[in-house]
Amino acid sequence: MITDNQKNKITEVLTKHYSKRIIDHLNENEIYNSKGKEFSKASIQRIVSGAQVNETVELEIAKLVAKTREEQKELEKIKKQLFK
Repeated sequence: MITDNQKNKITEVLTKHYSKRIIDHLNENEIYNSKGKEFSKASIQRIVSGAQVNETVELEIAKLVAKTREEQKELEKIKKQLFK
């Protein structure tokens, strides 16, 4: 279950429009709901808010947040080098 602290980190890193980014990530990794369909925005929002538990999706969200943070750090590093 995602905690309030984790939810805050997710929205901080992925922005408030996190649902689409998470859905895209899940689709790229061929992770679908129990009916074999793409997760809905509402379902992702329930998972992120902690109202619904889905360990597979929660793990993928954690991976996406970590990847995005690394990309952001790399971008900042490049900007610093360019604008010395």
